[in-house]
Formats: sequence, C-alpha cells, structure tokens
Amino acid sequence: MSKEILKSINVFVRFDPVMEAITGQTEMKIIMSYNAPFIFLLHSIFTSYPEIQRRYPPGKLAMTLNGQHPTEYEFLKDGDRVSFFI
Repeated sequence: MSKEILKSINVFVRFDPVMEAITGQTEMKIIMSYNAPFIFLLHSIFTSYPEIQRRYPPGKLAMTLNGQHPTEYEFLKDGDRVSFFI
C-alpha cells in the first residue's frame, strides 16, 4: 500500500461572521486523507452543519481555496486554506 494513501493532511477552514453563527467557530482545522477532493470537504461541512444548506441555497454561499474559486475536481493539499462567506 502506498504511503501517500495513508498520509493525512491539515486543511484550515475559515467562516465569516454569518456562518460562524451556524458553526460556532471562526476557524477550524480538518484532518483529511492526502489528495482528498475538494467536493469531499464541502460534503463533510454540509453534513456536519445542515443548516448551511437550508439557509443558503446554491449561489448564496461563496468559498475560496487558497484565495481562488475552487472547482469540485480540485484535490486538497496539506496546509490549504478554505474560506466560506455569504
């Protein structure tokens, strides 16, 4: 088994004040598998905080990955920074 498959990475997620009211956190560190797809992180956050999707339908929630607009096909790397804002 490849060492990269077992490797974990730290991804830092930041929430704006509106989203902080839902999550109770300004920033969190999430430990994920190496090369996890961005869409998996997004799914994990929506599963943990379903109120986000109820309050903010597609098009109302913005996000960046290292300051750029992410795509669902991007893979996360150690130290990546994701920001969510309304």
